[in-house]
Amino acid sequence: MKKQNNLAALLAVGAMSLLACQSAVSGQVPVLTTTTFSEHNETQAYVGLQWFTGETSLTKPNIAFGLRQTKTDVSNKITGYDLSYTYSLEKSQSDAVRLGYLDGNCSSGLASVGLGYSLKKGTVLGFAGFVGAYVKAFGEIDGNRNLGAGVEINSLGCAGDRDSTTTAIAQPV
Repeated sequence: MKKQNNLAALLAVGAMSLLACQSAVSGQVPVLTTTTFSEHNETQAYVGLQWFTGETSLTKPNIAFGLRQTKTDVSNKITGYDLSYTYSLEKSQSDAVRLGYLDGNCSSGLASVGLGYSLKKGTVLGFAGFVGAYVKAFGEIDGNRNLGAGVEINSLGCAGDRDSTTTAIAQPV
């Protein structure tokens, strides 16, 4: 077994020496580069300011706290969930909790659809909207059939790109 290991090491050193001699003669070693992709998972917390039609003034927005979990697949498609809690500065009380499903990509934005609960009104919420880097926009209907729209600016950019690994392999001439 030891002789086989020694022989393998000797062959590896010989191959490397041959490549070194070839590169000295030609001035370069041809290299084959390959890139492989794998999915990227991340969970990020964020904070932001949210304005909602008929409920917040320009000077007293809601404060939003959130947690976003996303998975970016090998084709850069993003799916995941966004959980947020908002506090009303206008009314000095908890506003709502929302959980939305995310689907899309960074270049065209993520669609979001979900459910929530208005702590202020004591009713269920349904919403759909758009999530981009540092921004959310959504339409909402509550259990009393009242419609509303919201815009949020937050500290969270788009989900991370897929993971990639680049491998370089020296090719004999």
